[in-house]
Amino acid sequence: MLGKPKYKRNDKVSFEINGIVKQGYVYVVDAYGTFFQKDEPSYDVMVEEDNCLYKHIPESQVQDNV
Repeated sequence: MLGKPKYKRNDKVSFEINGIVKQGYVYVVDAYGTFFQKDEPSYDVMVEEDNCLYKHIPESQVQDNV
């Protein structure tokens, strides 16, 4: 829900990109979406294995990493 993100900073999460599941932690929460995507919150997710910050991942594509 816009303005009420499901995840918070440092939560462990996973998401899929190009058919590959990535696991990392929430680095930034965009609670009101971003300039090009305003329908849902999005997240910047740090994947240490890749040494990469994946930006603007929509909440609908993010899952709990248990």
